[in-house]
Amino acid sequence: MTFWIRALETGAGPAYLRLADGLHTAIKDGIVQVGDRLPPQRELAYELGISTGTITRAYDLAIRRGDITAVTGKGSFVASPVMRKNDAAVNLRINLPADVGQGVDLAAALSQRSAAEFLSYIPFGGSEADRRAGAAYMKLGGVSACPDDLIVTAGGQHALTTALMVATKPGDTILCEPFTFAGFLDYARLTDRQIVAIPADREGVRPAAFEELCKKHKPAAAFLTPTAQNPTGANLSESRRKAIAKSAMKHGLILIEDGIYDPLMPEPLPTFHERAPEQTLYIASLSKTVAPGLRVGYLLCPPAFRDAANDMQHLLGMGPPQAMANLATTLIESGRADAMTKAQAKEIAARQKQARAILSQPGRDEQTYAPHLWLPLPNTWTSDLFVAAAEADGVLVSPSNHFAAEAGSNEAAAIHVRLALSAAPDRKTLDDALSKLAELLEKAPARASRSV
Repeated sequence: MTFWIRALETGAGPAYLRLADGLHTAIKDGIVQVGDRLPPQRELAYELGISTGTITRAYDLAIRRGDITAVTGKGSFVASPVMRKNDAAVNLRINLPADVGQGVDLAAALSQRSAAEFLSYIPFGGSEADRRAGAAYMKLGGVSACPDDLIVTAGGQHALTTALMVATKPGDTILCEPFTFAGFLDYARLTDRQIVAIPADREGVRPAAFEELCKKHKPAAAFLTPTAQNPTGANLSESRRKAIAKSAMKHGLILIEDGIYDPLMPEPLPTFHERAPEQTLYIASLSKTVAPGLRVGYLLCPPAFRDAANDMQHLLGMGPPQAMANLATTLIESGRADAMTKAQAKEIAARQKQARAILSQPGRDEQTYAPHLWLPLPNTWTSDLFVAAAEADGVLVSPSNHFAAEAGSNEAAAIHVRLALSAAPDRKTLDDALSKLAELLEKAPARASRSV
């Protein structure tokens, strides 16, 4: 306990950073040994008289540094030295679009922007031209949209937050996939929405389970990503989409459909919006096809939600900067956004093939256009241990618990990590990173201690 107190009293920076730094020094000085179990977070928080959240942040930072590993159900332990080495890391945690040369088009379009565009706010909900462009962009994903029903947002997260705010209230139940977008989970937990995971298999959520949960929980909404689901990459079949839309209409459930990956599909499947247009809030964004820095997305609303959603998105940030919205409109109207999207889809398909070959993963054509790979691990590993070992080898990947909707998610599914394949700057860098991961898959975790 002494080094924790000393770190708080003499360290610099926020409390969580002082604690993580103190732990790092204690490990280096031999005060704590490889394999030592750290105090449970709540217990340490009580002993130090600080919040559990501060301890959680300190432990999370120590894990990222490779100083400790967390084993589900057992606790946190000091990592072995081999897992603490750290080189320049390849970050495969952030789902970015690949560099397919879009910088040339972006730079050219930016050079044509007038300074006047920076001197005003975007029109309420987006200009008529911006909304027409949004409708044109949605057609790339197979969605027919009336521009009057669109709201221009500051990216997909802004659209999602707006949709959740108008479709649900604190205390409401929201259904979702067992493993889903972390931004949704963070929002729901922060605003006291209740999350219930829908049982799923390799093909995505099961319609019969969806129907049963609608009867049991009377949810207000469901958040689903039927195309290139994040993190699993699964594509929901047309028959399942039809059945889920039918259940939603039967129970008066609002579907919040994340269609961010729809434009990457050469032949997009019918959306929930097409099946249940009066009950679906549909989200589109340029972040995975063109560039996340544009911060431009679109929310397609049923008429009954349009005014409330427009007011809400305005309160949440007033939409994107006018110059960015106009830039997105220029790229869409010129056909460059379409060309970038097609180039992105081609690059993703190549990287998926590359990853599956190096990692000895069976090919699944329906997942080819997901920019991420849901990698199963041998049962000798846990997700957290593999993430720590990969980081020590210079590759950053995401553990399954970042996406878990409920504690105690399916154990087999939980032994996965997500790789954001498009985030590597080029295929050679990706090849090197994947080769390191392939070597790890052949090994067992380093033993932190032995019993004698």
